[in-house]
Amino acid sequence: MIWSNVISTLRIAALTGRGEVDDESRLLKLYWNRAELKKELATLDAQVHQLRDRLKQQEGLTGRVEEEFHALEVLLGNPDYSFQAIVHYQLRALWRACHGQLEQFAGELGRQREERESQRHLQDYQLSRAQRLRAISDLEAAAEADVAAAESAVAERVARLGQLRQFWHYFRRQRLEAEVEAERERVASLARVLADTRASRKDIEQEPWPKFAGLSTEGKRGINVAVIAYAQLLVARLGEGGLARRAWEAQRQGVRDCHYGSRGECMALMAEIRDAVALVREAGGIVAELKVRADRLKASASYAEPGDSIPLAESLPANEPGTERSLNEPNVLRENYWDIYRVLRG
Repeated sequence: MIWSNVISTLRIAALTGRGEVDDESRLLKLYWNRAELKKELATLDAQVHQLRDRLKQQEGLTGRVEEEFHALEVLLGNPDYSFQAIVHYQLRALWRACHGQLEQFAGELGRQREERESQRHLQDYQLSRAQRLRAISDLEAAAEADVAAAESAVAERVARLGQLRQFWHYFRRQRLEAEVEAERERVASLARVLADTRASRKDIEQEPWPKFAGLSTEGKRGINVAVIAYAQLLVARLGEGGLARRAWEAQRQGVRDCHYGSRGECMALMAEIRDAVALVREAGGIVAELKVRADRLKASASYAEPGDSIPLAESLPANEPGTERSLNEPNVLRENYWDIYRVLRG
């Protein structure tokens, strides 16, 4: 309907005069401006809805945090339950300490691996560049020899041509002049080849150093296997007192849901946690066991896709090496111990 009105208006304007055509053109421009404004308004409305949704999410998160603080205040104000809250947050601190150890370990491994792969990448490039330069230098030398030989042939024929001055040398001069012209064309062609070869050599000499694209899939897998082995080792070190499992549970429940026994039991548990944090941060004597675990993981790890760097959780070994006896350890990938997925290289 709108289009038919606009077309009719334009037809009338064409018949009634130039001034009315200008008026209708301005009217049409206003119509299109209105359409653009409506599109902009629709975009702004969508952005407002998104911001409102984000505000609701943030309000919900803030409400949960306020509830947590309120519950903590109630627990700390009750002498019978305050130690429960202290133990709960100390277990969470133990979890963060283990996660921090994994982060530090993975970061150091990553830097070492990137340095090795970067150096190997640079060495491979330098070797390839040297080989290409040798090959192009050989081509350049051959092209120079061809140009010199062709120029010598031209000079020799020109000298012979200068000796043929008698009238009976007419036909021989014609043949020799044709040969000189052909040789000169050959010299020009060979000179172009030589120039192209020199330009190629210059391009190779001036090409920028290649940027390191990042760790290879093999490099990422090596780091991830070592990190998983370290996560298993931390679980094993904390396994005797059950602190690894307690810390895992503390990450998944609120402070109001925690129950760690009497005041005396909480005090004893806090002492265990203090010793456990010190044990986690003590790196002595772990290298040999880490290597054993990493070798076992590497031998059994499988991946969903050829380019994946994180092994499948079900491929982690569940038995002690050389036996059918269960390790009695949780699957650190399946249960995401120490927030390991935030550390692994994807």
